[in-house]
Amino acid sequence: MKHPRHPLTRALPVALAVAALSLSMLPATAAPEKKPSKKPATVRLFSPDRTPTMTVHTNADDPDDEYVDFNPTVYLESRRGRLEIDVRRRSAAKPVTATIRIGKETRKFPRALLDGFNGIKDAFVLTWKSPDGTILAQTKQSWCPNDGQQSRLTPHAATRTAFTYTCGSHPFTRSMRWGIDRGWSRQLLGYLEAPEVDLGDKAVLELALRPELGKALRIPAAKRSVRFDITVKHVVDDFDDEGVAPEPGPAGTRGVVGRSAAAGHDHPSEPGGVGHHKFPKSVRPDLVSLPAYGISVHEEGGRDLLDFAATVYNGGPGPLVAEGFRRRSKQLMDAYQFFYRGEKQIGSNKVGTMEYDTRESHQHWHFHDFAIYDLVNQKKDKLLRTSGKEAFCLAPTDAIDLLRRGAEVEPGNGDLSTACGEANSVWVREVLAAGWGDTYTQQRAGQSIDITGLANGTYWIRITANPGKRLQEVTRKNNRSYRRVILGGTPGDRTVTVPKYGLIDSERYVGGEGPEGPVD
Repeated sequence: MKHPRHPLTRALPVALAVAALSLSMLPATAAPEKKPSKKPATVRLFSPDRTPTMTVHTNADDPDDEYVDFNPTVYLESRRGRLEIDVRRRSAAKPVTATIRIGKETRKFPRALLDGFNGIKDAFVLTWKSPDGTILAQTKQSWCPNDGQQSRLTPHAATRTAFTYTCGSHPFTRSMRWGIDRGWSRQLLGYLEAPEVDLGDKAVLELALRPELGKALRIPAAKRSVRFDITVKHVVDDFDDEGVAPEPGPAGTRGVVGRSAAAGHDHPSEPGGVGHHKFPKSVRPDLVSLPAYGISVHEEGGRDLLDFAATVYNGGPGPLVAEGFRRRSKQLMDAYQFFYRGEKQIGSNKVGTMEYDTRESHQHWHFHDFAIYDLVNQKKDKLLRTSGKEAFCLAPTDAIDLLRRGAEVEPGNGDLSTACGEANSVWVREVLAAGWGDTYTQQRAGQSIDITGLANGTYWIRITANPGKRLQEVTRKNNRSYRRVILGGTPGDRTVTVPKYGLIDSERYVGGEGPEGPVD
């Protein structure tokens, strides 16, 4: 089967950046907590406005051109205790399981509710009705418990939340923490599109939790739904001279979190005490190579190319911090690995160089010797081809193991233009936080593995982290991973089949189900 190109990206979800920015504005210390209530922790649904207005905007020049501005906001609140759902996969051969904790009560979370690490399947039902109760439309919606705006509901709540944004979208995610802090709420429903039915001037919308979910959250049956009585308003918009109409949703700009690389200034001081010192394992990162995924083939310029995504994640107690210091006007920086105990920097080692990549799909500073990608034979004893990818801009693109000790909830900036510098930068700081992975896809310039002339059959994509052994980490025993691929087809029209990895079908959204039979 020939797989289509898979548009994987390295950018973090915009919601993560926006959420992290809003949290960074809060004070660093929490307000004094009130004396805990003796009542048990509870979870409830609520909306600040049960009588919203739906505005239907129509283009004055084109009656068929319209959009709907409608925000029937619903929140889920955790009262008098934290709501936490811990989701894990013990190994690739095990299914995803979860436990739920509300306050002090902990129990198993129903596996049937889980959509892997993506969230909760069919979490609630939206029912549209006419005022007389006639059902006009009905849809089920899945839900990621870490999606949606978070809001403090009391000045006595902690100022920082323990939960990140986004669920686990990476096929090899190992653990995630979903939930809502005590005294906080999570937006369950926001802007909606109207159903393709005539709602008239008045309508009713009901949101009802899936019964099994309501039971798991310990919400009484009578309180598992929210009803909205809607007024439908029609507005005709006159476009401006440039043909731009008002956009739905609140006005404002989105911020980007993180520290920008220094640019256009004098050379900063290099780190003091430079040598090659050994640091305790308690402050080191641990680079873990995950199996390749998102695998496909394409032909370009008469060559057959194998594309895939590769992730190296930090499974150690400390962050991987690499800083580059420019050699005056050269497009080269000396790279150092820094070590921290808490917020305190305790030392550094020189670990090679960073180089500015001028190619169109890069244009930022790359760190050498982070990882290497190879294709090896079926017995894994012969190197056949190597990817052109040999330098990296480090950034936390994927949450991989957030339940592990020391994992960061908000890892900071994942935006490549600021994390990895510009052409005139004289210093960059690249960080891979504990629990997070850095993913590269092979569609970027020069990165695919050339399989031209290779016979059809079984091969392995081998990913090796820290190949030069320059970075100091907890262990190098987990630096390599292998993913089996079966090449077929004819020159110029090659195919690739990818077996499942244990129970994980990472190619589901690339080319469908992998074949039955032996797994990696």
